[in-house]
Amino acid sequence: MRRIGRLCRSAALLTAVTLGTGGCLGWGTQEGPLPADHESATTNITFWTPFSGGDGLYMIDLVKRYNQENRDGVTVNLINNKSEDYYTKLTTSIVTEEAPDVAVVHASQFARLQAAGFLDSIDGEADSAGIRWEDFHPAVVDSTVTDGRHYAVPLDTHFYVMYYNKRWLREAELLTGDGKPRLGPGEEGFTRFLQRVRERVPQEVAPLAMPSVRIDAYWLWWSLYNQIDGGGVMLTDDGRPALQEAAALRALTYVEGLYDSGLIPPDISDAVKLFSEGQAAVLFLGVWGTGIFEKVPELDFGVVPFPTLYDRPASWGDSHTFAFPAGTQKNREKRVAALSFANWVARHGADWAKAGHIPAAFHAVDSPDFRALPHRSDYAAAAEYTAYYPKSPKLGLIHAGAQRSFELMLAGKRTPGEVLAELKRTIEENAGEQEP
Repeated sequence: MRRIGRLCRSAALLTAVTLGTGGCLGWGTQEGPLPADHESATTNITFWTPFSGGDGLYMIDLVKRYNQENRDGVTVNLINNKSEDYYTKLTTSIVTEEAPDVAVVHASQFARLQAAGFLDSIDGEADSAGIRWEDFHPAVVDSTVTDGRHYAVPLDTHFYVMYYNKRWLREAELLTGDGKPRLGPGEEGFTRFLQRVRERVPQEVAPLAMPSVRIDAYWLWWSLYNQIDGGGVMLTDDGRPALQEAAALRALTYVEGLYDSGLIPPDISDAVKLFSEGQAAVLFLGVWGTGIFEKVPELDFGVVPFPTLYDRPASWGDSHTFAFPAGTQKNREKRVAALSFANWVARHGADWAKAGHIPAAFHAVDSPDFRALPHRSDYAAAAEYTAYYPKSPKLGLIHAGAQRSFELMLAGKRTPGEVLAELKRTIEENAGEQEP
């Protein structure tokens, strides 16, 4: 009963943790199981995702293929959940012992979920499922390892990139001969780039499209903060506060300046829609936008890694993984079957990459199918510079406080210095490994 009480308290707090996991959670709200194809299946696997529409369609196709192709008598039943309450629903299902056999979990969620006892290690069954950890990108694997134990099968890496409208950059004479943006070095170079766009394209076109609410400005700051020598640190490995104030303030000041100068116009509610309709020259967004924009036939766009404005390349990022809820290990046959399914999808990551993500499995990245996809090769190497969040069970609470401060700054109610003080205080209040 004491454990159940602790799990219930943890589930109630998971709403805060969902901040910072990315817009890749979904572009719709379809719910319900995906019909199985094997009438004679002897093992049924329940699989939850937060994908709806958009990249969710690619996952639906992969599950259908697996159900058609596997000869192990396994049927995977996919359930797409609403992204808004996905983690709360997932943790509640674990508390009530109604959890799925396997679920998509962001790497940024692991510290919180593991600390609450919501996930099981899979080391006992991984070998039987044919999983070899050396087949996956080590940074993604590391994001799901705690105390030397593996808790998930990596699926992808997704990170911030720069989308650009070729028509508007061509009109501003900012497109190179090979169709790439012509950017100057550093803060000044990027600012001059956006200023020239504003001077030479129609007034209604946003030089850079980003919303002033939600998490986007925080992602932008985290990307820039990680580019600065001495920056990129929020917590030590043992959970103590470690924010580097000079680097943090420098990045904060630049972000605020982009909004204050109007290079990011005010009151943008849907930057993706704005860019899709050709009303923005540049957009910062995760790689999942690639699959969206490719479906807009009249949009002539390109995509490159997030620009390096400081000392080294870096951009905000996260990973999707296949994780295994606590309690589901009681049936070893189903656990091995679920792991085998996850490994199969990861190895077929070139199909998942149609959504824009970079596969975590080396085999998928090296495949002809992946190399044949447009745009992905333009930013695939940037996966090496993904700036993951620190591992902390309090990360969601830190994100929630930071987002409120950022929104107030972009509304003109906080200075960058005041936001820095609030961010530092939020980190100090939520530092440490103890569970709330």
